Amino acid sequence: MAKAKKVAAPAAEAVAPAAEAQTTTSVEAVQLTIADLQLLARIVDLASRRGAFQAGEMSQVGDAYNKLAGFLTYVESVQKKEEAEKAETAETPAA
Repeated sequence: MAKAKKVAAPAAEAVAPAAEAQTTTSVEAVQLTIADLQLLARIVDLASRRGAFQAGEMSQVGDAYNKLAGFLTYVESVQKKEEAEKAETAETPAA
């Protein structure tokens, strides 16, 4: 029968400086775009059609999806309104 080798665990003091170095580094902000949110909505829709969620989870998933879809609809309407205003100001000659 083969004997298992015992390996000593590193001392806590040796690990602590590395942990401190990791916590002091700066974290860059993550950019989340409207396109990312649209992709998430499509993923939820696809996953629900494929049966990825249990029946008890569907109301929570549906609520989250409805919030996301409502937000995306709002953003789309604001963008269209801004584009229409830009087009209107571009067509109006300066006095």
